[in-house]
Formats: sequence, C-alpha cells, structure tokens
Amino acid sequence: MNQKQMENKKLNRLKEVLSIPTHSRSEGLMIEYLERTLTEKGYSYKKDSLGSIYVTKVTKGNPTHLPCFVAHTDTVHHINHNLMVVQLEEDDKTILTGIDSETLKPSGIGGDDKCGVFLCLEMLDKLDNVKVALFVSEEIGCIGSHQADTEFFKNVGYAIQYDSPKGNSMSLTLMGKKLFNEKSDFGGKVSNLIVEHGITSWERHPYTDIWPLMEKFNFSCLNLAAGYHRYHTHNEYVVVEEVQNAFELGLRLHENLGESFYERKEEEVKVNRLSNLFYGDNNKTLILEAQDDYSEEEDDTFESNEDEESMDELNKDSYKIGEFEDLWDYEDFNGGYSIKNYSESNGESNNDYCGSYDW
Repeated sequence: MNQKQMENKKLNRLKEVLSIPTHSRSEGLMIEYLERTLTEKGYSYKKDSLGSIYVTKVTKGNPTHLPCFVAHTDTVHHINHNLMVVQLEEDDKTILTGIDSETLKPSGIGGDDKCGVFLCLEMLDKLDNVKVALFVSEEIGCIGSHQADTEFFKNVGYAIQYDSPKGNSMSLTLMGKKLFNEKSDFGGKVSNLIVEHGITSWERHPYTDIWPLMEKFNFSCLNLAAGYHRYHTHNEYVVVEEVQNAFELGLRLHENLGESFYERKEEEVKVNRLSNLFYGDNNKTLILEAQDDYSEEEDDTFESNEDEESMDELNKDSYKIGEFEDLWDYEDFNGGYSIKNYSESNGESNNDYCGSYDW
C-alpha cells in the first residue's frame, strides 16, 4: 500500500486541531473551535445540553439515508495552554507530536481523538450528503453518545468512527459485540477495501462512541485507525500519512456503501474475562472473547510494549491507577463509570455541562 502525502492546507488544519487543549469535562476550547468552523462554512448543526455537536449536510438530491462520521472531542490529557505541535520527518514519514512551549518537555498531543475530529471535518467538506456527530467525554464512559440525539440518527444508514490507534487497526468488536457481520452485504462491501488500505489488525476493543450508537439504532458500524500512537501518554504522536490513509479509505467506503441503510444483525460474542481496567499494560483491551481458537498468546493489546518511562509519565500526570476501582458496578457493567458519582466522591461539582447524565 502506497500512502499518499497530505496537502499543505489539510496538514495545517490537522496541526490546528491538534493544538487545541481539551480534556474530559473541559472541552470548551474544542467545542468553540468547532462551532466557529461550522458557522464559517455555513453548515447546519446543533449542540445539545452536554456540548455534543450534530452536523447535517445535504446538497445533492433527496437521500433517504445518510452516512455518519463520528469522533469525540475530549482527550485524557489535562489542559495545557502551552501545548505546541512539532513536526518531524523520519523514515519518509511526517510525525506530529506535542511539547510544552515553555519547558520544551513532551506534552500529550491528543491524537486520540483529535485526529478523528480532523477527519470528520474533512469528510464534511468533501462529501455532498453526510452527517457528523462529535461527542463529548468518550474517555470517561461515552457520556455524550449515551445520550445521542434520537431524531438526528433516524435517517443514518451506517456510522464510521475514527478512534482506533496506529494505522493498521480497527475494532472487530466493542464490549464483546460485533460492529457488523462480515458475511452481510455491508461486510462484503467494506472488508476488501479495509485490507487494501493496510488495516489488517481487526481487534477486540472495549468501547468507543459507536458502541452505544449501534446498540440503540441498530445500523452497521466501523471504527477505523486514526493514525495516533502511544495514546494516553505524554509521548503520543501522530503519523500524518496514516491520517491521510484514513481519509482516503473513508471516501472509498462511502463510494461503495452509498446512501443506504445497513442493518446490524445482533451477533453476541461471549465475554470470558474483564481485565486491565483502563491501565493494565497501558492498553485499551478490556474485553477478551471466548472463541474456539483463542489462546492467551493471541491477546489483542495496544502499546503493550511501552517502556517503563512512558508508563511513569502516564501515571504521574494522568489518572492514578486504581482511581476508579470503587466506581464500577460489575453487576451492571455499562462501559464507563458514572461521572456524577466520580465528581461526588471527590467533592467536586460538575458544572462543565448543564445537562444531567442519564445512566
């Protein structure tokens, strides 16, 4: 697979998005940027009481269904107004990473999921008929998408999220449930294209925003690589060519899938182990499926080979290990803890959003 170079105009926008500090429950700067951008472009959008943004663009014909591209507006990195994006060239690849402009020390760039936000904006500009949903606070339990606007999703035919790490991964399952049936019409139209674009690691992931969407609205979904590496650490970086590859893949998927509805037929996958809650081996893999050919050696892990220094950085300045232990209800596991309970247990108020969280 030959990855295309990103044109300068797009690269500048990617840098712009990556430079915006945003953190769960403190996403105001990103939301303001998005509202300003959408207004300048003349796009029709609405913002709900939590801050999630819903965009609809129809400029050609009268489609009965629309594709929806999805990302989340928060990161795990605490707000740093000195965040500066640095561009490096290595092995014929363009690398973007973040530093503190005063200390010059690494400062998490937040490609998870600012890369997804960038890609959604690009798809919005490129396609004639499309929807985009940008949800708040995915990192702390899919807060925004759990309260997704039902009316907005009534005519969505399928959803594509950009929130899988590196350039070669995608989610086969979320919370033990498949995003689509590989033998369905949808699976037949997407599978070969995905592999052609180098996404060959189809993995078992815990959750992201399309998990509550597919459960609630029953359309087929994809969660694709967004080009970010070493996520949730200060040393996180973004490979520009991989972001561009994700964009090109999105266009080809849209060309194949069109503006039709693709039902997601329920296909439960038995879950046999819950492990590594947020921090085990610094990875996102929480759910391991019970499959006939499964062995421990086949665990899908992200960044499990991170060095100890990276883990030290993560533990010092991000959430503390075990911080959420008492906030999970294992009898009624919902993929995230209650932010209301977390705030109350820490004596904090939760005034960042005026809406209430309905769990």
